Amino acid sequence: MSMPWSPLSPRTEPAKAPPLGPLLAGARARGVADGFAWLGLAAILVDDRGEALHVNPGAVELMGETLYLDRGRLHARDPQADLLLADAFCDALTLGEARNLRLLGPEGEMWAHVAPMAADPDDSYQLLRAVVLLSRARGAQPFS
Repeated sequence: MSMPWSPLSPRTEPAKAPPLGPLLAGARARGVADGFAWLGLAAILVDDRGEALHVNPGAVELMGETLYLDRGRLHARDPQADLLLADAFCDALTLGEARNLRLLGPEGEMWAHVAPMAADPDDSYQLLRAVVLLSRARGAQPFS
């Protein structure tokens, strides 16, 4: 007959819990993505390297022929607009400043609002660093 299991057995080591930092960072990014979708906003979530973490279906639809992803990075088809977009990412990620960009493409006018997401500088697991909100609002900037 075998001995019954005992939690105080000296041979069993306590299970090591995975670090919570990466799990919490992923949950935060997922929550932000779900919030934008719930609000009906076309959003692209960006990490500290300027690479897309998540592109929601509304953003995919609005990107059309004007914007595209290449190796995880958002680009504009128009070279001048692409430089402005790169500058907007740089400002959001390094200076913490938001920018509104007017983009023109075959589908017409589109606005991209590139904004930083607040992050604790001591949190090395923080994934989400910026967001791009897209809109085809006519006549005026949809974001301020």
